[in-house]
Amino acid sequence: MSENTSGISPRGHRVLIKPFEVEEKTASGIVVSTGRELQREQMAQTEGIIVEIGNTAWHDQPAPWAQVGDHVIFAKYSGTVSTGEDKVEYRIVNDLDIVAVKRGKE
Repeated sequence: MSENTSGISPRGHRVLIKPFEVEEKTASGIVVSTGRELQREQMAQTEGIIVEIGNTAWHDQPAPWAQVGDHVIFAKYSGTVSTGEDKVEYRIVNDLDIVAVKRGKE
């Protein structure tokens, strides 16, 4: 993802992440309940792609931990959920809530 089509620009030490979608079915075919349970599962999602980074993210660290386009792992239930102009739900998280960059095959 090279362009931010969300219309959301994080400020300060915040990072805009597009979380991976929660599957409505498990690998074994069990259907995940809709409504509140699905919302809870989406907030528990801990992986996504960085879309944009605020201007002071990681400024107090020796070097940035991640960059736009990185597949990252972030703290469970962290951040704020917001729907972009493109109708996609994004998470705005604090820079230090990103705990790892996941490299290799998706």
